[in-house]
Amino acid sequence: MFCTACGFTMNDEHRYCARCGKPATDAQFQWSAVPQGPPPPPKHLERDMYDRKIAGVCSGFAKYFGMDPTVMRLIWVVLFFTTGLPLIAYPICWAVMSRNDYRALPAGASYQRV
Repeated sequence: MFCTACGFTMNDEHRYCARCGKPATDAQFQWSAVPQGPPPPPKHLERDMYDRKIAGVCSGFAKYFGMDPTVMRLIWVVLFFTTGLPLIAYPICWAVMSRNDYRALPAGASYQRV
């Protein structure tokens, strides 16, 4: 058997080329561009009680979509004046979305017992 990269003669039981290190078959070795590690936790649509103005619905949507709560509030106000949809959707979201009473710690911070 010959290495397809450098032409070195290999035995059939060898899995890698002794000269260049290439796998004997491409199916043996697969590259992955995805970093290995634990998967990210799933996102939950929850009302944020620490960054709320009325019920935390806009703040919860902003946290879910990864944007500033003020921008999300402006989107709801514009939708209210253009379509009136938030007049119905906001109370429904208020009743259906679960509360999030936990405050997120800044990156690198930990609880300290005093």
